[in-house]
Amino acid sequence: MAKILVVDDEVPLTEVLRECLRGEGHAVVLCHDATQAERTALEEKPDLALIDYRMPSKTGVELLSDLRAREETRLLPVLLMSGTEAVRFAAQIPPEPRVRFLLKPLDMDALVTMVREMLDPNSWSAGL
Repeated sequence: MAKILVVDDEVPLTEVLRECLRGEGHAVVLCHDATQAERTALEEKPDLALIDYRMPSKTGVELLSDLRAREETRLLPVLLMSGTEAVRFAAQIPPEPRVRFLLKPLDMDALVTMVREMLDPNSWSAGL
């Protein structure tokens, strides 16, 4: 199906996400820091990225900004995830249809539904 990049410094959570997404038929690439994730996105060319907000080197919004600055990843659909700073963080999400937010702790059914929607090219606004 799709190649999904999962970026989170919580290794156990990335393993759970990998198993969930593999169960849906997706190939999953894991990264545990933003610098590694940016390189991996360029090399692996994922169809979707799931990115945690709070990571040691950069926030998820900073990583999103870096990805948007590159031609190769500027249109990559991104699902940003956060728990502890959800309200403040949600206000920082750029108003674009290829970026969505999911609150932690993650509801795996909601995650699977959102992933399906984000991978559907018909769900994007015309003109992107």
